Amino acid sequence: MIYDAFKIAKHLNISKVTAYAKMKLPEVKPFLITHNGKTCVDEKGLETIKQCLKYNQTAESEVAATVVASNVVTLLKEDMIEILKNDIEFIKQQLNVKDGQLYDINKLLENTQVLFKQEQEKNKIVLSLPETIKEHDIQLLDTLTHSLERQRAKALAEEVLHRKKGIFQRFFDK
Repeated sequence: MIYDAFKIAKHLNISKVTAYAKMKLPEVKPFLITHNGKTCVDEKGLETIKQCLKYNQTAESEVAATVVASNVVTLLKEDMIEILKNDIEFIKQQLNVKDGQLYDINKLLENTQVLFKQEQEKNKIVLSLPETIKEHDIQLLDTLTHSLERQRAKALAEEVLHRKKGIFQRFFDK
């Protein structure tokens, strides 16, 4: 069977312009036939045109696949950027919470330091009490020692007086 450009276009579901362009390819030239003043191809020529179309479709599909892959990569990048933005926002919120916790901890530390200082002052007072008690004990011991010395001195003086008295005076004094 012989196919002109119109029949090739109809059979392969392509335009007449594409059919004429494919008929001019060097691969198809050996299969060209002139019939009634029209350039036509036989079965082998039709198959060669089909192969050229498949090659073009494959190349076009590869280009389309590259475009699709590029679009997918772009979408993935946009998704990754969105995820990272969300992560940054989440981390900012966590930092705000941590800042609040650190503020609370600082306040607790300040309060603890004030309480510790007050406790130290109480301890100083309590610790100074034994010194005060010790001073009072020393004064009391001094007073008791002086009292005992006076009593001994008085007892000694009385004894000396008793010795000087005669037997009769001692007897009548009682």
